[in-house]
Amino acid sequence: MPAREGSDRARTIDYDSVAAAYDCLRAGDPEMVEHILRRVELRSESLVLDVGCGTTNNTLLLASATRSLVVGLDLSLGMLRTAILKTRSVPVLQATAELMPFTSHSFDLVYMTEVLHHLSDYASALTEAHRILKNRASLCIVTQSHDQIAERMTSRFFPSTVRIDQSRYPRISEIEGVLSTIGFTQVRTTEQHFSTAILGQEYLRTVEQKGYSMLHKVSEDEYSSGLHELKAALDEGEALQYAAGYTFVVAKREV
Repeated sequence: MPAREGSDRARTIDYDSVAAAYDCLRAGDPEMVEHILRRVELRSESLVLDVGCGTTNNTLLLASATRSLVVGLDLSLGMLRTAILKTRSVPVLQATAELMPFTSHSFDLVYMTEVLHHLSDYASALTEAHRILKNRASLCIVTQSHDQIAERMTSRFFPSTVRIDQSRYPRISEIEGVLSTIGFTQVRTTEQHFSTAILGQEYLRTVEQKGYSMLHKVSEDEYSSGLHELKAALDEGEALQYAAGYTFVVAKREV
C-alpha cells in the first residue's frame, strides 16, 4: 500500500521488491487472528475482505479458522504474486484501498491489520469500507497507538523509528473521529497486549533484512549502529522480552 509520508520522510518502500523476503520474515500471527475473531461475528456464509493482505499470511490463517469466504486485496503486485505461489484457496485482487472494485453492501466483515499507516488517504479507505459493508456488518482495524509504538523493542535499538512511525500512524482518537464522521456506529476501541516472547535469532534475521517497514526509513548510520547494539545484546545473553501491544478498533455499519 502507498505510504503516508511525513514532510521529512520522503523515502518510500518498494513493496514489490521486498515481497519474497517479507513473506519469509513476517509469518502469520495466530494470536492476531484469534483476537479479531473474538471481536466480530461470522457465519459459514460470511464474505470477508482483508484489506492490505500482503502475502496473505494472516488471510490464510483467518480463512482456515472459519468457514467464511475470505478475499485478499493489496496494491502491491509483488506481494500478491508471492501469495499466489503459496495457495489458490484464497482469491486475491490488486487494487487500492481508497477505491475498491466491489459493489456496495457486499461484505460481512472488512478488516485491516497494520495497514492504515501505509495509506496515503486512510479516510477514503474507511469510507470505501463503509460502502462495501452490508448493513449491520463490521469493520475491524488493528493498529498501534503512539504509546504502543514507543514500547516496541525496535524503539530501543532504533530510536528515530518512534518519531517516524508516530508521524505515519494516525492517533486512535483521530481514527475514531473519522469513523463516526463517515457514519459508522458502535465504535469500540480496546488495547491488547499479546503473549510475551523472547526475541532471539529470528528477530535478528528480521532486523538484518529490514523486515519492519520503518527500518527502511532510518539513516544508514542509525541502522548500522542499532544492528550492532542488537547483536551485542544477544551475544551477551540478554533475554529480550517483548509483549507486542495493539489497538483494535471495531465499528458497525448500520442501516
